[in-house]
Amino acid sequence: MPGSRYRLRAVLLLAIFPAALCMPVTSRAQGPPILTDTPIMLGLEGRGVRTFLKIVRKGTLLRDGNEITDPMDRSITAYVLPLALPYNFTPTLQVGAVVPFVSKTLDSRDTDKTHSGVGDVSTFVKKLLLQVDRKGETFRVAAKGMAKLPTGDDETPVPLGTGSLDYGGSVVAGWIKGRWGLYGEAIYIHNTSNGDIDYGDRVGYHAALGFRLLPWVYERYPSPQFNLYLELNGNTIGHTDVAGTKNPDSGGSELFLSPGIQFVGGRKWLVEASLQLPVRNEPNGTQLGTDWTASVGMRVLLI
Repeated sequence: MPGSRYRLRAVLLLAIFPAALCMPVTSRAQGPPILTDTPIMLGLEGRGVRTFLKIVRKGTLLRDGNEITDPMDRSITAYVLPLALPYNFTPTLQVGAVVPFVSKTLDSRDTDKTHSGVGDVSTFVKKLLLQVDRKGETFRVAAKGMAKLPTGDDETPVPLGTGSLDYGGSVVAGWIKGRWGLYGEAIYIHNTSNGDIDYGDRVGYHAALGFRLLPWVYERYPSPQFNLYLELNGNTIGHTDVAGTKNPDSGGSELFLSPGIQFVGGRKWLVEASLQLPVRNEPNGTQLGTDWTASVGMRVLLI
């Protein structure tokens, strides 16, 4: 299959991180979603760090969304350890960067190749547009601009980046009342070119439902809490053009159902884990589909 297909997978893997990584440690009576962004900032003079290990497994060959036999028995396993650094310039304006450390392995019957290093670094700026607070309830909307820099090595058979400068934006909304939280995000990313490879644009859509399992009733605030999340995370990517010719084995749509659990230890830190299972797995043409992804990590608020 064309080498651009593997570069496209790097876009799928890394492009969601700027939207999901840089979130506050606490927000009213509930922690932030695990994979969906939040419009709630870190707080006055807020700065933080987030890191987690994300594993992505692609081992099922699909043709137009249907599983077929792969005579070469190919699979791709990626380990990504992003380091996210958000900072609040003001209570309503946040900037940050995401530096991913990536290790990818391509296996087949006749090859076993692994490449590790720094992937494509992303930057973002997020601005709070609307905030409506009531007793025990808040509703907020934010806008975010994002850019992905071509810092990852794209010259190897197992590339760590796409070699393209990509940029876009998103709108993020969140509502929290008591023990419940509801979040949504719409993303558009314009993927540019690397030489004669012109990547298709990406549309992302995410939703998250959060529930504070414990404590049932706060005796004091803040106190440690367990949160449960159920998220939907989707992406649709256009075809890649190579030397002006559309690559039929590129782009496509994915939708994941993502349950997760989160423990907030106080105002300054939390740990969390999430599992993504595909409910829609329709890459265009013939490509490896995503079998599952898993992540576990922590966030720390530095004030």
